[in-house]
Amino acid sequence: MKSEKTWKSPNEKISMSDPMKKERVRHVHGDDLMAAHFRLQIEAPAEESGRVRSVCEEFFEEIRRLESFLSRFMEDSDVSRINRLCAGESAVISQETFQCLSAAVEASRLTDGHFDVAYRSERPKGAKPAFTLFTCPHRVTAWTDGLDMDLGGIGKGFALDYGSRILQAYGYDRALLCAGTSTILALSPPQDSQGWEIVLDLPVGRQTLRLANEAVSCSGKSVRGEHIFDIRSQSYTTKCHRAWVRAETAAMADAFSTAMMTMDSTDSANFSAVINRSFY
Repeated sequence: MKSEKTWKSPNEKISMSDPMKKERVRHVHGDDLMAAHFRLQIEAPAEESGRVRSVCEEFFEEIRRLESFLSRFMEDSDVSRINRLCAGESAVISQETFQCLSAAVEASRLTDGHFDVAYRSERPKGAKPAFTLFTCPHRVTAWTDGLDMDLGGIGKGFALDYGSRILQAYGYDRALLCAGTSTILALSPPQDSQGWEIVLDLPVGRQTLRLANEAVSCSGKSVRGEHIFDIRSQSYTTKCHRAWVRAETAAMADAFSTAMMTMDSTDSANFSAVINRSFY
């Protein structure tokens, strides 16, 4: 059943210098998914409002499908099945879950372990990881009886990246995609603009960014308090109040902002040099 919160287009007109060009407006649609409000803003001709709405509904249905794989709160999801594994057992997973976990493993590598989707797990003896990914078929093998996987720090960003391909397949590449207020993915910029304007609420004041073909994500404790686990101190104690990170993909921005919350000044400086991206 569709959410009743899907919005009508605000029909914000965009001036065009060529009178032969179709009038373009920004169509806005939203839905509640993955415990967040997803919002799409698409620049397209005004007369395509019905087509844009249908494409957005297809996007939201795809996010629901991804959630059925990635949520640890759904009994039959891939993640729930993984969390029921004993040490040495394996579970075949969907291609989508494999891609999300592969991104998570890469984020863990780039952050030197500050990001870890298995942070709640009992650790196997020695240097062995909590789990390993394999292909042909896509599967996960657990190396601990207490594997407890949580994709909350990367799942919404991954969903934006994955779903954005639907918009682009229909020719709607001038779009801004938001998962709640924490993770934003910008595709191509609006007509006659260098990027989508995003306002960040920083400790030093508000700052406006112009995003195009990149993502930005925020993690913090002003809303949910201390909810990010520091695997090094084994506690829900973070090193800063809020962190914004820009990255090429929403999944990585999501994961990196989570990791930044547990980094001290030396760790964050080293991390910035590794990824060569901006953070605030």
